[in-house]
Amino acid sequence: MEHHAQPEAVTHSVAVIGAGVVGLCTALEAQRYGYAVTLFDRDTPGNGASFGNAGYLATELVAPLATPKTVAGALPMLLDPNGPLSLP
Repeated sequence: MEHHAQPEAVTHSVAVIGAGVVGLCTALEAQRYGYAVTLFDRDTPGNGASFGNAGYLATELVAPLATPKTVAGALPMLLDPNGPLSLP
């Protein structure tokens, strides 16, 4: 794990909205860079989307869906009666 140099005194602050997996990781990383962090969430930490999806991060959905390759592949998927875009 990479360690970042700590400043002598905190001179900047940041607010992070959402105390789920992504918000907490963002807050921790900001602290590592020397920021004073205030974390906001409308619910108790971990009760939003992180609770509903058990903290799963969908890494397979990182690529944007509207790439030329995806758009070009949509028609064959629509025409395949057993494909992911088939309609009954």
